[in-house]
Amino acid sequence: MTIKNYIWDQIKNDFKSGIPKPEFDTWLSGVSLKEIDQDHAIIEVPNKFVARWLQDNYIDQIQTVFRKHLKTLPEIRFTSTSPSDKKDLPKKNPPTSPGTSVFQGLNPLSTFGSFVTANSNRLAYSSALDVADGPSNNYNPLYIFSEFSLGKTHLLNAIGNLVIKNDPFANVMYLSTERFISRFLSPENTIPANHFWESGGNPDFLLIDDLHLIAEHKKPQEEFLALCSSLLESDKQLAIAATYPPSKIPNLLPQLRSRLEWGLIAEISAPSQKTKMKIIKKSAKQTDLVLSDNVVFFLAGATDNLKTLIKYLVKLQAYASSYKRPIDISVVDSIIKKKSNHASDIDLRHIQRVTAKYFNIALRDLLSNKKGKTFSYPRQIAIYLSKKLTSYSLKEIGNAFGNKHHSTVIYTVKRVEKVKSQNKAILNDINTIQMVIAQKQSN
Repeated sequence: MTIKNYIWDQIKNDFKSGIPKPEFDTWLSGVSLKEIDQDHAIIEVPNKFVARWLQDNYIDQIQTVFRKHLKTLPEIRFTSTSPSDKKDLPKKNPPTSPGTSVFQGLNPLSTFGSFVTANSNRLAYSSALDVADGPSNNYNPLYIFSEFSLGKTHLLNAIGNLVIKNDPFANVMYLSTERFISRFLSPENTIPANHFWESGGNPDFLLIDDLHLIAEHKKPQEEFLALCSSLLESDKQLAIAATYPPSKIPNLLPQLRSRLEWGLIAEISAPSQKTKMKIIKKSAKQTDLVLSDNVVFFLAGATDNLKTLIKYLVKLQAYASSYKRPIDISVVDSIIKKKSNHASDIDLRHIQRVTAKYFNIALRDLLSNKKGKTFSYPRQIAIYLSKKLTSYSLKEIGNAFGNKHHSTVIYTVKRVEKVKSQNKAILNDINTIQMVIAQKQSN
């Protein structure tokens, strides 16, 4: 068995043990691993809809298996077996050389055309569009921040996709902060900052996602500062997405904070009910999903988390395909409750506050890296409940608990799941906290 087939078998086995069989058959039966190496993984899917589902729901789990078996984190891209989709999905990267396009990691489905604009995101959208049309001294760097799943990553990808569409030979790089950090923290890696782009030269457009994660490590901050300086002084464009503005990122080097504040800082705030309805209608139309205005209104009121809304729509699409019947409010309600275990989209900070109060510790201690059991045990319980009671991704939960890696979240959830069946006191703590969370949520 090849390493490619072995890794994909491991991923499928993980899925089989964690999701219902009908869901596995619907989304993974026609999916395969087409290519894999240390830097790239290309997953072949039947169509764009499946690619979107995997990207939104299981990308963290796929990356965890890759990390486990390859000891690295390759950039994941999707390709389609459907002829009608192939023009929209990225081709395999050609060898990097001068005049060759580099567009690692871009999601081809995230474009300006698929982004729904509103007052809550108009500045970020228009600024990103201006940057994509050409580097701008006024918007360099462009720094977009927001809470989880409000569209900042979408805009980063939209910049890259439009740049490549306008100029197929543009040197564009989308890079997660996690991947950047791993380049400098790996024991076998001694790459100096001034040789970081040696394989292809400085990118014309550098798109950095989840920059707030860099605050955990001083060395990568120093290296990133050097790269920022090099790019900006060469009139190359830098666009950044993060959960917080530079001034609110703890432990950020003052020099780096100053560099990040040179350009434009744009916030995306929570969308209005009207905006969410527009997003639902647009997404439903793209998949020929028929929803009444009442259903759209009800669904839009379920959460402000746009990624969660898309997940609900995917579930409704699967329901419509399986049962061939109209979707009414009762169907939507049942899917929402099933998805979040009767506690739809509970705020992560709400779970953290309730847990900290229950164990009589300060919230800052719950979110810290303090190792004593007084703090680590409540933290583990809060992470477990965050995964159980919400539809946030592993990455989002990790970010909310002091920028923990999603593999730490997986380990914590599995550990608590195991010990609660062996220890009645732990089970009692979980049930009691969960009851308080539910009571406060309904008030």
